[in-house]
Amino acid sequence: MKIFLTEMTKDGITHPGPNIIAEDLSQAKAAAESNNLIIVGEFKEIFTKDNLMTYFDEKLSDKILH
Repeated sequence: MKIFLTEMTKDGITHPGPNIIAEDLSQAKAAAESNNLIIVGEFKEIFTKDNLMTYFDEKLSDKILH
């Protein structure tokens, strides 16, 4: 399973949305669409340093790099 990060807009303000847990991007897109959410990335890993936590995510793209 993968974790996809989302956002939503309400009253012209963009807010973080709930995470979607799905097998792949196509399932996540379907779930996001039915809940008026926008997928902004895929959660990859958590890093901690000096008691601060951050995460690494890659932009979702249909580009193929050679």
